[in-house]
Amino acid sequence: MSDIAFALLPLALAYIMFTLGAGLKLSDFKVLIHHPKAFFVGLVNQVIFVPLVALAVVLVMAPPPAIAFGIMLVSFCPGGVTSNMLTYYAKGNVALSVALTGVVSLLSVITLPVLITLAFNHFMQDQAGSISAVKIGIVMFLLTALPVTLGMLARYKFPDFMARKSGVLNGLASVFFVLIVVAAIAYNWELLKSQVALIGLELVFIIVILFALSILTSRVLKLNWFDTKTISIETSIQNSTTAITLAPIIMGTATGLPAIALPAALYGVLMYVVALPVIAFIRNKN
Repeated sequence: MSDIAFALLPLALAYIMFTLGAGLKLSDFKVLIHHPKAFFVGLVNQVIFVPLVALAVVLVMAPPPAIAFGIMLVSFCPGGVTSNMLTYYAKGNVALSVALTGVVSLLSVITLPVLITLAFNHFMQDQAGSISAVKIGIVMFLLTALPVTLGMLARYKFPDFMARKSGVLNGLASVFFVLIVVAAIAYNWELLKSQVALIGLELVFIIVILFALSILTSRVLKLNWFDTKTISIETSIQNSTTAITLAPIIMGTATGLPAIALPAALYGVLMYVVALPVIAFIRNKN
């Protein structure tokens, strides 16, 4: 991974989050009033259930510390524009998906520094050095909350222009996402070859469990199928780009991507492998 590409990694994440904000309108958050229970279930699933499921799988499978921490890292990074797109294909509640993505992305400025610090101290206790929750919080604000806010402001100030260019903006964001995932896999290729069976199995377990658990909790709480499909997707799809971008910042790596980025990169591929067949199955189910 070239130094230039490495330096542009945070800018790519900021751009992706800007496109997320550009897709949000204040009216999108009316779903909090019209579907409060569904929103609350989705919020709890993403912020609490996802890390707990990841932690359970990690404790049972006992991967190497860097991989264990990397799996936890990606579990802390919910949603993204990908979940909104998949919800649309699944004929789910896109408004609910967009609202959940927006709110949880903004909340991550608070949740990620706390959770990352706890996970690092547990899994990487033999790692030289330490991390700063404050530093991670500042980075999260600059790379996620601020771009999302600017995107929403651009959508508010220039609604017609942003609507016309949404296809181009989202297409470029998708290209950045693919490039980031490919770069992380390529840089850690040797480690991936030796650990792919174990890491892949753990991540597939996590994704499948999240789909099943989110559908189960939604049905137990008597949510309609429209909202249930949405919550299952929002819960299972993680923002791999955020995790990959944070990895070198957490480890203090000046060049290249550390091993803790590998689970996020692999998750970015496997979540489609698992999600697309599931979506094809539930798409027309009533």
